[in-house]
Amino acid sequence: MRQRFFLLFCVLLMAGIIPAYADEPAKSQQTPTSERTLKEYLFGSKELGWADLDWETDLYYSNVSLNIPLDGSPIPTVADQGELEIYSRLWLHSLVPRFMLVEASVMPLPLAGVALKEYAKDFYNAADIGKNQNVIQWLTAGFEEPYAFSVFLGDMVKFSKPGEERLSSNKGYMGYLFSYSNQHIRNNVLIPDHSLEAEWKMKGERNFKDEKLSWSFRLGAKMHENPNIANTFYVGFRRSNLDFRVNPFEFLRNSSFDVRWDIGAKQGDLLRQEYVLGKKFPIKSWGVALKLDVGLIWEDPSRYSGALRDIDAPNFTVVLRPNIQF
Repeated sequence: MRQRFFLLFCVLLMAGIIPAYADEPAKSQQTPTSERTLKEYLFGSKELGWADLDWETDLYYSNVSLNIPLDGSPIPTVADQGELEIYSRLWLHSLVPRFMLVEASVMPLPLAGVALKEYAKDFYNAADIGKNQNVIQWLTAGFEEPYAFSVFLGDMVKFSKPGEERLSSNKGYMGYLFSYSNQHIRNNVLIPDHSLEAEWKMKGERNFKDEKLSWSFRLGAKMHENPNIANTFYVGFRRSNLDFRVNPFEFLRNSSFDVRWDIGAKQGDLLRQEYVLGKKFPIKSWGVALKLDVGLIWEDPSRYSGALRDIDAPNFTVVLRPNIQF
């Protein structure tokens, strides 16, 4: 029954997405290809009249989403409001949801880590560091699902700046998010597990020519059908800033941080901690930035039980995420 529901969901999702591309008009030939090509392929947005179709590609998190107004009103646009003003506006309107977002996401590098460990074990083992660490594990750590399907209910705003093109990521969100996946990743091994997350989330991205700012706060719970994976409550913070107008080595203006704590639903003990700091090195002439995230993830052994309990598994793993930000 679950498999049939899952398949039906995928069919309905693709039925809404595929026709949106079928009638897409040709791009204007006057657009400078040197500046628009990567944006069109990596960050897209298409207004369908009754909804917005957005997509975004990234080494660690790629997605396609459909933004649907529940009351028929368009997503409001804000230009010069500060962060606190935006938070207040979203909070007041998120109590009674006005928009729904349906998203399908996939994690490319974490999936590649799973594939390497399964089908290229010698190559994977060649990346071992000491007894319990592995460089490929460092590069893919922090993502516990290979893919997910999500539904968001709440309020949204679009960010705009006079004279600049709006990318699909230029939105702010606040409301309720529900996510589902049927696989769990542990140490680059796939484990069958129907999981459901429910969270209250605040998220935003301002993506313009000279400055890119993103932030996220979430408070939620995650339930697992697999009895050997502990159910948890969690809280997470993330903030990232990229400014092409400052010295590339000015730490605070071109950095990011990501913190998350997972607390066991049964005992109330801290089962997982994640701390990641990032540094960005902007290349203004190219309009991109080289990015490197470094951090640490610690897990209590009691997070897993039964057949998944591995007494030889390390309590911590290093996080190492090289990337390019457009």
